[in-house]
Amino acid sequence: MGRLYLSLLLGVVLPSQALTFQTRIEDVEWAVEGDKFECRLSQTVSGYGEAMFVRRAGERPVFQLTAWSNLMQPGQAQLYNDVPPWRTNSRARILGVATIQDGPVVMNLPYQQSGQMLAGLAEGLHPTIQRAGWANAPDSVRVVVSSIGYKQAWLDFQQCISGLLPMNIDQISASAISFASGGVTLSQQARSMLDVVLAYMEADPEIKTIELDGHSDNVGDRLTNRELSRQRALVVQAYLVERGIDAEKFTLRFHGDRYPVASNKSADGRAKNRRVALRLEKP
Repeated sequence: MGRLYLSLLLGVVLPSQALTFQTRIEDVEWAVEGDKFECRLSQTVSGYGEAMFVRRAGERPVFQLTAWSNLMQPGQAQLYNDVPPWRTNSRARILGVATIQDGPVVMNLPYQQSGQMLAGLAEGLHPTIQRAGWANAPDSVRVVVSSIGYKQAWLDFQQCISGLLPMNIDQISASAISFASGGVTLSQQARSMLDVVLAYMEADPEIKTIELDGHSDNVGDRLTNRELSRQRALVVQAYLVERGIDAEKFTLRFHGDRYPVASNKSADGRAKNRRVALRLEKP
């Protein structure tokens, strides 16, 4: 009855009519790998490919499905947490739709649905992807991620996550060091942000260049604002150099009030414009 309910609600063929890829219970294995930058929790799905949860430093986990030879048509697939056959009193939980794409990585899910999949695994459910097959095949294709052995794998994944850096390189490069009106002194918040930068650089020896772009709001004349932007970039550089970063790694630019990121008509906008943008570059 639960299978029929799911089929009617999803508007797809019954799982019994699907070409199903699922690892046998006795063969299910989870793998946890990672470092300070990224943690990966994966399971090989027999005959199909690999299901993997990925958590980058500073981000929430996402889900990827890779295929050795993809049998699903590109387009919208049904996504649900299915019930193991031995749990006859439960129903599958629908998670919505996901896009199947051509290529070895056939699916990338955002953290909302990835989190629902992880929650389902914790409850003993099997995250399932179902999509029509290629070339007018009579059967749809069904890929099942087993929850067997998940509890220990989750503990290992959490252990890896506890060692992640606070932010990844993209987040750092999208951040800015803020300053008070007319000020060139680093606040405690700015120092904390720069300490995160230092931790990242210590962990990643491939960083070759640190670009600092000083900015100001439009209060005052342009020459004064350009000097403020110069002093702000220099004070950020000095903080990092004093803590061991090679001065030759830096590229500095001073823009004054030429490139606002918000309107200078409001106090909040001016505060956003008083900044040093910092970008880490690899070769």
